[in-house]
Amino acid sequence: MFVYVINKNGEPLMPCKPAKAKHLLKAGKAKVKQTRPFTIQLLWDCEDNKQPVIASMDTGSKVIGSAAITNGQVIYQAETQIRQDVSKKMTQRAMYRTTRRGRKCRYRPARWLNRANSHKTDRLAPSIRSKVDSHLREKKQIEAKLPVTEWKVETASFDIHKITNQEVKGIDYQKGNQKGYYNVKAYILERDNYKCQSGRKTKHSEKLHIHHIQFRRNGGTNTPSNLITLCECCHSDLHDGIFDFKAKKSMTKHATEIGIVKSQLKKVWDFTETFGYETKFKREQVLHLPKTHYNDAVAIGCEDDEWVKPLEVILHKRHVSSGDFQQFKGVRSEKKIPTGKLFGLRKFDLVKTSKGIGFVKGKRSSGFFALMDILNNTLTTSVNVKKNCDRLAARSTTLIGGWQFLPEAKDFGVSLPQNL
Repeated sequence: MFVYVINKNGEPLMPCKPAKAKHLLKAGKAKVKQTRPFTIQLLWDCEDNKQPVIASMDTGSKVIGSAAITNGQVIYQAETQIRQDVSKKMTQRAMYRTTRRGRKCRYRPARWLNRANSHKTDRLAPSIRSKVDSHLREKKQIEAKLPVTEWKVETASFDIHKITNQEVKGIDYQKGNQKGYYNVKAYILERDNYKCQSGRKTKHSEKLHIHHIQFRRNGGTNTPSNLITLCECCHSDLHDGIFDFKAKKSMTKHATEIGIVKSQLKKVWDFTETFGYETKFKREQVLHLPKTHYNDAVAIGCEDDEWVKPLEVILHKRHVSSGDFQQFKGVRSEKKIPTGKLFGLRKFDLVKTSKGIGFVKGKRSSGFFALMDILNNTLTTSVNVKKNCDRLAARSTTLIGGWQFLPEAKDFGVSLPQNL
């Protein structure tokens, strides 16, 4: 494990061992700047002797793996869970703004399509923008701790056609399902044999409609897998809530998002691009490490046939929203407990209690809170925060857990090739 060091001006230096950091702190030559990960700041002017540091990142739609290597030694290894709730929160905000017109407050007229942001060139959806920003935030946090000289990033490419049809090959890529049809509607009607697909034992009308299984407002698309043929009667009953279809999860959602994230990162970030097959070869054949995002990041940062000594611990991170915004005041309030501080604590604050250290997951007006770890696993459902409770860290948009020891660390020396 390493302690990260910054100089008097806040610029990153090479990390040191915990014993040396303890000596500097005890001698009054440094102060604690951050506890997770543990970082000290020197209080005197020192020489900036820096070594080449190669930082690497395994991009992802759900998880980001990152690492930093210098002189054959991994000095940073982390895994970051990025947000998946942006689209849901945007829908919730729209619902609050709509229902506001019926509450006892100032009338808010409907705005519809007069928002300038909706017509902006090269605009990204908020959910995609959040994921792009998460990658750039991780980059910024690493560069604040280490003097990075080069970045290596794996930019995955996915064959969307292959994901939906594994048997496609050669000229079949030019012969999609919709070839020969005038539009998507014509293809759906032919695919469903011009019959209602509701499966209901009732009298069907002759007029046919094309229905979105997952509604557009809930993230549904116009792809044929999300469209189905219904008669006019069944289509009307479906929207009236008389019966329902279960929406299927998209097989290509995250693959598509990775493609967008990759293109956006290239616009604002100068890095050396690597690919998945290179990462897999180095991780399996050279490093002999199991498949994880943080191990992939280590493999990305290595040169061909270069073995490095991995860390025995990994830092877990999680990106969350800056706050929870829900109505808790007024006659029609949904939440009686305020989303702000309760007993001096907010959600996601890091606290030390009689039942352990964890992040605040749920609050009760009685003072008995629920705690969780960085991976959203419940540690306890009821702990009294009014007694023997200390707040270790305030809520931020990046939650940082403690170092986790890797179970495979003990086998690193055994699995090395003989020629190394």
